[in-house]
Amino acid sequence: MDFSLTPFAELRSGIWRAIAQPAAVNVVLIAGSSGSVVVDTGSSPAQGRAIRASAEEILPVPLVGAVVTHAHFDHFYGLAAFDDLPTYGHESLEAALQADQVAAEAADLGFDPEELRAPNRPLALARMIDLGDRHVEIVHFGPGHTAGDVVVIVPDADVIVTGDLYEQSAPPAMGADCHLKAWPVALDGILGLVNERTLLVPGHGEPFDRVFAFTQRAEISAVYGQVEYLIAQGVKLDDALKTGEWQYDDDTIAAVLPIAYAQLAAEGKVPRPKLRLL
Repeated sequence: MDFSLTPFAELRSGIWRAIAQPAAVNVVLIAGSSGSVVVDTGSSPAQGRAIRASAEEILPVPLVGAVVTHAHFDHFYGLAAFDDLPTYGHESLEAALQADQVAAEAADLGFDPEELRAPNRPLALARMIDLGDRHVEIVHFGPGHTAGDVVVIVPDADVIVTGDLYEQSAPPAMGADCHLKAWPVALDGILGLVNERTLLVPGHGEPFDRVFAFTQRAEISAVYGQVEYLIAQGVKLDDALKTGEWQYDDDTIAAVLPIAYAQLAAEGKVPRPKLRLL
């Protein structure tokens, strides 16, 4: 397993980004006049310690906290390195550590799952952190990529750290724990804050602007809408890939179709045969 970290590079005044491997996750450092926070913490407690050490080398002010944008390993599993500080994330992250795959992921990544820590300042909706001449806002706009996505907003700098609600380097990861119908609604919460100057930093890939943000929101919404339409037309799962009109490549759509069909089935929406008109 390749664990590595690029140097932190400044995006805007007092805001830096590094890229942590594996999974090329963006780690963001935000500093004010009296303190700083790290957003997302890498894939293991050891990598979290490396991120903390690298951040502290360039900071003129102390670290006063760490934020995890969601429960996936590449963002969350380094949080233990910051447990002596206030740590923030959605309240669902504690239960996420009890999921069956956590032990297997820890084994693959080379550490004991008992080392992992949940946020010690869990939040349901929002929290503010005072950094002196700057504050950051942590907001849960609702489920999307996972049940517990949060975004980190730096109002004075017009920067929003989105976690994997947005991705730039690949299509958004629409896994079994996504909430496909609700996802665009969570993005609408972000888009309500976006202007011409806003820089959005995704979970993976390069920072982007409002045009990309609005476009990807439409693409994610279109996946759910197309599946809903196909089900209404009686199209079964096995035929959906070749029948539908899709925004993403076949591999991406083939992976998400069973998830989307299952989520719509939970709402009582299943393909039904059309009666032939005589």
